[in-house]
Amino acid sequence: MTKNRNEQSKPNLEAAIVAPGKCTKQSQSPAAPLGDNKNMDVRFISANEGALFVETGPDSIQRIHRLVALLDHSPLDGLQEITPSYTSILLEYDPNKRTQSEIEAHVRFCLESIGSIDLAAPQQMEIPVFYGGEYGPDLGPSAERLGLSVSQLVEAHCELTYTVAFFGFLPGFAYLSGWPSKLSLPRLDSPRPKVPAGSVAIAAAQCGIYPTDSPGGWRILGRTPLKVIDTSRPNFSLLSIGAQIRFYPSNPAAW
Repeated sequence: MTKNRNEQSKPNLEAAIVAPGKCTKQSQSPAAPLGDNKNMDVRFISANEGALFVETGPDSIQRIHRLVALLDHSPLDGLQEITPSYTSILLEYDPNKRTQSEIEAHVRFCLESIGSIDLAAPQQMEIPVFYGGEYGPDLGPSAERLGLSVSQLVEAHCELTYTVAFFGFLPGFAYLSGWPSKLSLPRLDSPRPKVPAGSVAIAAAQCGIYPTDSPGGWRILGRTPLKVIDTSRPNFSLLSIGAQIRFYPSNPAAW
C-alpha cells in the first residue's frame, strides 16, 4: 500500500498517461458548504395524478441536495420516490393516500426547517483513472479541440472537485457537476454502441462515470478500475448524491 496522496509530490502526468505508475490511496478533501437555504424560491408543477415537480431555479444543486436530505429525514406516508436533477426534484406519491396540496405543504414545511437541521458531511472520494490510450480514446482529440496538451487536459480534470448532482440514464450513472464551461465540449456526433464500464467522460459542463457497458456519446478521457456498482453492497452504488469526487491519474500496471 502506498502513501496517502497528500503525502506525495505532484504526480508526473506524462508518466501516468503513457507508462506504468504508482497507485495512490483514497484521501479526504474538504466538503463544500451547504449554506442556509431557508428562503429559496420554489415552483410547484403537477406532472400527473401522482407526481409533482419542485423547481428550485438555476445554480441550486446544493440547495436541492439539502432539501432531498430533509425530505428523507422527514418521511411522509404516501410519498414514494424522490428524484433530484440539476434544478428540480420529482416527487412521486400515492394519490390514494396524499393530495398534491399535502405534498406541497410537506415540502414547504421542510423548507422552513432547512436552516435549523444539521446534515451529515458529504461522502469524500478520490477515484483513480487510466487516462488515454485504449482507456480514453477521446483524450487526445478533446485536448486538441480545447487547444491544450494531453497532460494539460488531464491536469485540469484532476485539479477539480466534482459533486454527484444526481443519478440518471442508467442505474448508478452519476452526473457530476463541476467541469468548467470554458472546457466544455459537445457530445459525440455519433454515439458509440458500447462504452466500457468505468469509463470516465465529459459532455458539456459535466462529467460522468459509466457504471456498466452501454451505448454512450460522451467524450471518454479514461477509465477507472473501481467497480461503480455492485449489487452485493448494501448501497449498490459506489457513490452517493452530494458526494465530493476528485480524480487522479493511475495506470493498469498498478492494479
